[in-house]
Amino acid sequence: MSIVTASRMVDLLGHWRLDGPAHERLAATIRALVLDGRIALESRLPPERALAAALGVSRATVTAAYTTLRAQGYVASRQGAGSWAAIPGGHRAAPDAGVRVDGLDMRVAALPAPPALDELARAAADELPRWLDHHGYDPLGLPQLRRAIAERFCARGLPTRPEQIMVTSGALHALDLAVRAIARPGQAAVVEIPGYPAALDVLRNAGLRLRGLPTTHAGWDIATLAALASSERPLLAYLIPDFQNPTGALIDAPSRRAVARILERTGAYVVIDETFVELDLDRVEMPPPMASFAERSTITIGSLSKPVWGGLRIGWARADPVLIERLALARATSDMASPVLEQLLAVGVLERLDELTARRRAALRRGREALAGALRAHLPAWRFTLPAGGLFLWTELPGPISTSLAVSAAERGLHVTPGPRFGGAGLLERYLRLPFTLAPDQLERAVGVLAGLTPSARSAAPADPGPRAAYVA
Repeated sequence: MSIVTASRMVDLLGHWRLDGPAHERLAATIRALVLDGRIALESRLPPERALAAALGVSRATVTAAYTTLRAQGYVASRQGAGSWAAIPGGHRAAPDAGVRVDGLDMRVAALPAPPALDELARAAADELPRWLDHHGYDPLGLPQLRRAIAERFCARGLPTRPEQIMVTSGALHALDLAVRAIARPGQAAVVEIPGYPAALDVLRNAGLRLRGLPTTHAGWDIATLAALASSERPLLAYLIPDFQNPTGALIDAPSRRAVARILERTGAYVVIDETFVELDLDRVEMPPPMASFAERSTITIGSLSKPVWGGLRIGWARADPVLIERLALARATSDMASPVLEQLLAVGVLERLDELTARRRAALRRGREALAGALRAHLPAWRFTLPAGGLFLWTELPGPISTSLAVSAAERGLHVTPGPRFGGAGLLERYLRLPFTLAPDQLERAVGVLAGLTPSARSAAPADPGPRAAYVA
């Protein structure tokens, strides 16, 4: 259980004193911080006396606020154990379905295949006969593909040998192998909140206790991570430092170094997801890869799904060769190897990756401009920060309406993933992830649907929990 100190709570609360009774404003602001994921579930809250002193209010004010939150289900307490953040029963997040739907589908952030993939696939098919006298099983991947992936890391300033690479069936497969190789049920794992839903599912299904690291467009909450590392001694951390899903955050080098040191002191393994690293839309200076700061304990995963095509199921893990062998042993229980033909295709894709991603970035910039422009024109109360890369906008809504808005939009042919899917039941109801991977005219139509629905969705939503600390995502 992480601990929110009194001084940290003061920082999170921001300008909470507005009109109305102080205890009501305090309770409303703490409640909103829990709903937005800024205070992680099960975090221990400051003792009443300590928080009252830090805020400069009477203890009775804090006691009344905590009493209100207990009655609402946002604080749980036990004598001798203090109080901690909770979520009331009955909240359910709308799942993101994995089936094809009619209308505009914004649940999946991915582009269609680039035209060049047809030519590259034909070349791979021509290469295949040379491999037909081979048994086809190589759990680590074809040597030339491992070499090509290693060369991409070297080009980014991270010296890498082919024996540090394992080819997988996508980045999520690599994460699953890492979890099965190094983790056991009941152990603690640090995850970003909001975070990538499918990865959170992998970790939950492995029986790990997830501990949230609040993440915004500005980056990771390093103070909370330090508290988590001290109190939980996590075995594993799963992080996306490059255009994070869903906030789009690009974590700077000092933060990467600080986080690596904190986790290294606990002995935690760090799984770094670089799925979006090639999608630098504004050509900003990219920080060093996270593995630069913690080589031996870091497993870096990536894939060709986002920069090239989701149907190309080729990913990888990069780690110390000893860790790679552990992943290979974990793989043997469920999967023998990646398809040879797809690996041959991936070799050709990597040879032309710079050319392919340049065109992808141009298309994504057009989509980002169209989506942002439509939101500013038709939904000016929605807040967002334009990310320098990635595939989506993480939008803050004018109230806790995300799930009801998603349900209403689906009835009108627009399918979006509501905020709670990126954190947990009841959390992040003020947020909505909107990919800009559709064509500009489709994005403008989507915003038109959302603009027409916002008033009715708000009327169906629970009461607004009141003012929050400043949080622009």
